[in-house]
Amino acid sequence: MVLTDKVLIRLNATRGVNSFKDIDPNHSAIGCAGCHGGVSQVDAADDTSAYRAAHTGMLRDPSAIGELGCSGSSCHGEIVTRNETSMHSNLWGEKAHVALRNGYESFNDCPAEIQEGYTNDCASCHTTCGQCHISRPNAAGGGFLEQRVGYSHKFLATPSEENVCTACHGSRVGDDWNANQERVPGNVPDVHNEYGLTCLDCHSEDLHGEGPSDAQYTSRYEVSGLPQCIDCHAADRDDNIYHTQHWPNANATDGSDLSCYACHSQQYNNCNTCHAGTWKSEYEPDNSGEYRVYPLFKMGLNPNYGIEDKPHNNSEYVAVRHVPVSPDAFREWGIATMPNYSAKETWKYTSPHNIKRWTDRTYVTEADSGLWVNVNPSAALNGDNGYCFLKCHYSNGTTTLGTMTHVAVNTDVFVTQADLESDVTGEDLSDEIEANQKVLVNDSFPCGACH
Repeated sequence: MVLTDKVLIRLNATRGVNSFKDIDPNHSAIGCAGCHGGVSQVDAADDTSAYRAAHTGMLRDPSAIGELGCSGSSCHGEIVTRNETSMHSNLWGEKAHVALRNGYESFNDCPAEIQEGYTNDCASCHTTCGQCHISRPNAAGGGFLEQRVGYSHKFLATPSEENVCTACHGSRVGDDWNANQERVPGNVPDVHNEYGLTCLDCHSEDLHGEGPSDAQYTSRYEVSGLPQCIDCHAADRDDNIYHTQHWPNANATDGSDLSCYACHSQQYNNCNTCHAGTWKSEYEPDNSGEYRVYPLFKMGLNPNYGIEDKPHNNSEYVAVRHVPVSPDAFREWGIATMPNYSAKETWKYTSPHNIKRWTDRTYVTEADSGLWVNVNPSAALNGDNGYCFLKCHYSNGTTTLGTMTHVAVNTDVFVTQADLESDVTGEDLSDEIEANQKVLVNDSFPCGACH
């Protein structure tokens, strides 16, 4: 037997690391076997026999089974119990929508082939206590963060943003937050990132969950205590006329209610490679298995607007992201066509992590500052594109300004019927129109709808 599959805890006397106690004094009191199992005291004739005896019954990741790992000896029992039903551990929103589109009230009501297919294809993002607080999550490549003296097996109360938070939430949140130029060219990092804030400066909710009641969630936006821009920016409401006219309050008493993202977001990814079965290659012409993303920015109507107990119900206009689900998305699970596919919109509320103070929609010239509705058309035709109606506001579907219709100007801003085609194949997605009526902004959108 070749003993090569060891995980080393590197020691170095000259650096003051003589034992595991010097790396982590709290967990060293438990000892290796206290977490991993196995046998701590072995009397054997040779190293190979000792290795086998010591590792009998050992758990590679003890926190994968809460009662045998982190909650053992009454260490973190209460946290482990809450985490077992948390959004992070169960992805309740995904499960709820898989069930809904297939015509079932809950995921537990789904037949075995759907539950098994979900577990095999969609549940790989689940992680354990140790994969956040000691090592790197398996979904992000696994392994210890660093194999250097005094670091391996060091327990981190606050997980690493780079190796945990954005390692898992990378293709959207991480790319937004850090401005990944390969996927979102031209973006700059989120303004909060540039000012030195981290994920946990805003996300103060308990990421371990609240307990069994979390199982009732049907969206990640229902999680208790999610951050809101107003938590820090309440005083900004009256800073300028754009805020006073658009600040969301769920009743439009002072103008249309826009989410902060509607004005202050940059372009963001729309990912199209999360289908079951051949998800890594089905959209890639050269079958390379690379992700295909489609950076864009879109605004739509919020289906939750004004509805009590719904998340983000104070914003009528929100940033939306196109989710890559199709009627045959689960064909590998034996579901040829989802029977209730149109029950939920495919343009979904989104919260991009790429906030920018001055965007294409917030940048206006000083001369425009008082011209919110009544604009000077001749100035706009002479090259000044800072006017609000050229940024967002429709006049109607037929009025023209020179040779430029307002609808054409705003094609890249609002979700309209023209958007309902696949951004991968160009195929007609008219079967989505019924569900997406809740987010569509009509092509003949009148000013009077808001004013």
